[in-house]
Formats: sequence, C-alpha cells, structure tokens
Amino acid sequence: MAKLQVNIQVKIDAIVNESNELFQNGKHKESIILLEEAWSLIPEPKGIYSESYHIVKDIVDTCILLKDFNKAYEWSKNIFVTGFMRFDTGDKEFISAKAAYALGEFDLAKEFFSFAFKKSEGRCFEGKDPKYLEFFKN
Repeated sequence: MAKLQVNIQVKIDAIVNESNELFQNGKHKESIILLEEAWSLIPEPKGIYSESYHIVKDIVDTCILLKDFNKAYEWSKNIFVTGFMRFDTGDKEFISAKAAYALGEFDLAKEFFSFAFKKSEGRCFEGKDPKYLEFFKN
C-alpha cells in the first residue's frame, strides 16, 4: 500500500477521529459528512491507499444504519476502487451485497453474496447479521 503524504494523512486522521466521535455520540449524519470530506482528500488513484477502503466501508455501514439505502448503495459502488492491495476474501462483495439487500435489489444482492461466499469459502457470513445468510440460503 502506498502511504499518504504526511500533511494529508494528518488531516484525514483528524477528520476520521472526529467522525468516530460524532458516531459514538449518535450523530451519524454528521459522521458521514466528515467521512465524505476525508474521502475527498485521498488522491487518485484512491485504491492504492488503505484508508480508502475503511472510509467507504464506514460510510456504507452508517448509511444502512440510518436507513439511507440509496446512498449506501451508491457508496458501495466505490468499494471496488479501494484497497487494491487487500487480500481478497470477498469483503467488498459482501459490503455491496448488504447495500443491495437494504435497497431491495435482491437479485443483485444474491449475486454479490455468492461471490463473497466463494471467495471467503463461506467465512464472510461469520459474525454478521444472520439475516444475510438466511437470505443467501433461500
């Protein structure tokens, strides 16, 4: 993974820390706004920086929590331009599947869950909401 320039890294870390604090205090919408700001600071190509994956994952998860399924789905598309050097265990597909499921795009969700299942040899469902495995099996 490439390292961000120190000044950019410091800014992103400060923004993400503030976002985490807002999230912990129940200010989820404000948390997302800061994560989007952090995302905008990551230079192109964003995928060479590990921060890109974590920011998108947190945005998608928080949007699902807020039941803003359209935004979660739109952000889930960005997950595939992140974490180029991550070991591919189906995490990206699982995140996209959750967003598609939340939006009611069940055929697409099933497809993404299937890819995640194959890549992870089924481990992608461990520790996750059981509704996803139940949906995938049926």
